[in-house]
Amino acid sequence: MAYTVLLTSASGPLVPQAIRYLKGSERHRISVVATDMAPSGASGHFADAFLKVPAGDAPEYVTAIADIVRTHKVDLVLPWSDEEALALSEAKDIVEAEGAVLACAPAEMLRVMSDKAKSYALLSELGLPVARWAMANSGPEVEAAIREIVRETGEAALKPANSRGGRDIFVIRNDVRGALPVNHGREIHLDLETFMGAYLERAAELAPVIVMERLLTPAYDIDVLASAGTALRIVPRRRHNPGGVPFEGNDIVMDPRLIELGRRTAEAVGLTWLYDFDVMTDRQGEPAIIELNPRPSGSMPSAIAGGVPILDDLVSLAKGEPLPELPPIAPRSVVPYKALSVGDPVPHPSETGAGPA
Repeated sequence: MAYTVLLTSASGPLVPQAIRYLKGSERHRISVVATDMAPSGASGHFADAFLKVPAGDAPEYVTAIADIVRTHKVDLVLPWSDEEALALSEAKDIVEAEGAVLACAPAEMLRVMSDKAKSYALLSELGLPVARWAMANSGPEVEAAIREIVRETGEAALKPANSRGGRDIFVIRNDVRGALPVNHGREIHLDLETFMGAYLERAAELAPVIVMERLLTPAYDIDVLASAGTALRIVPRRRHNPGGVPFEGNDIVMDPRLIELGRRTAEAVGLTWLYDFDVMTDRQGEPAIIELNPRPSGSMPSAIAGGVPILDDLVSLAKGEPLPELPPIAPRSVVPYKALSVGDPVPHPSETGAGPA
């Protein structure tokens, strides 16, 4: 009998590739149920079943997932967005009562990981490397924190404490004059005078915000599969584009510093399952954590393309099976490209009576 994996947030651009990896596993016989709040897109052509669900923060979301777990006899639920991971972890007993394993940390830890101020405070307390940072809750606090960190470190960055996807970020730089949109408009890079004169009020409206020293490239994702704080797989990936969105490729770099940082973080936080740590570089060239994501990276399938079968390993962990030994991972580059796949047609909603044309 197939082992059934439910992937949420299935409209991500690399989800079809993740589904292909799961269904092509040589270690497990896997079927995949994919869910999303949007129409299926490409994932609907690769999954064994695709189901539309409410948004992860909607009151009816957990009930919808529990019904799917029961109906499709799901064995493992892997949330792939922050909101869904938080909602499902809060309702772990409901999901697991239907017979599935929920692959995410307890709700209390996910709330810390999702809140930058709480996660930075925890990382600092645990002695893990983070940038110089301060919390600001109002316009005067934002101005004071920016001026202090610029005075101490030369440059600064500001981001909402609870943002998703790297949006609404301001970066104060000495080599920029005026305002420069970066990373498809997700960030605005600008000099201190322009920020104070034209953007301070806008930034204050995002409060609470984190004001921190500006970190530099390279930027990395570190995929970590762990069990009770013991890292089982660690895959550091250097981003080709620092913002990471859209995905433009990675270099697999088995840098001992990054591997040790992934190991120490998983151990210190006591994690089980698969997560993504975002890392940048300080002015001394040392890695510093900028985010603990409470779910896998959207670009995690590139780790598999790079030679680490991390989804197979996740299923083995859920089954209680030991992970196989892997040969040493060689440095390599993983780049996206467009491909075509041929399958059975998916009926349009207008042909099934499910909705308007």
